Amino acid sequence: MARLLHFVSIVFLLCSCNYSNKSADNTMPQRTEDLKAVQEEPAQKQETTASDSTDFKAAFELFFSALQAADTATINQFVHPQHGLWIIEQPGALPKMTFVKNINSFKRQYQDRSFLTIKDEVKTCDLKQEAWPTFDCADVDYDAGTSGFSKDGCFVAGPERFVKSGYWNYADLPPAQIKQIEATLPLVQKSVLHTATSFEFHFGFIDGRWRLLFAKLIYPCSA
Repeated sequence: MARLLHFVSIVFLLCSCNYSNKSADNTMPQRTEDLKAVQEEPAQKQETTASDSTDFKAAFELFFSALQAADTATINQFVHPQHGLWIIEQPGALPKMTFVKNINSFKRQYQDRSFLTIKDEVKTCDLKQEAWPTFDCADVDYDAGTSGFSKDGCFVAGPERFVKSGYWNYADLPPAQIKQIEATLPLVQKSVLHTATSFEFHFGFIDGRWRLLFAKLIYPCSA
């Protein structure tokens, strides 16, 4: 009887060990895959973001070089045939917004100058991917070369600040055009600020290409 009990104990012990090994074998590969996925997911997101920024930087450099070369044909390729380009100026107390589909047809409010004349003011634009600097009218002194921004340069960031600006609500536009603008705003993905002039350029990726949807050509604190 004692021998029988001893044999049963050995069999039970062997079965328990075999079951534990199988459980560990089944669990470990799954945990390894989960850990691998967690580690790789942020890297994949970073690669996508970096690629997106690189693609935009290349597109902006093409736009900027076309501007400097007065290449209207290339600039017009940045204007979407349906959404067009809204150019914002401020000739007086209120902003003025002009809808453009061909850059050749646009004349700036000041002296009827063409869009291309902004190249004489925006001469360099070395993009930096970071939040826009803060601004204070009290710090603006064009004679002294101070822009009023806490940091000078050319910055590209998200469109949140522009979307919240609401220029279109004060531009004396008919309701149909305001609706058109409001339908275009969600398409804006990248916003470029040139602090020396305070000009802004707002782009969206549409139909496989970067498009210039809004350009704000306003000198701050001048109204």
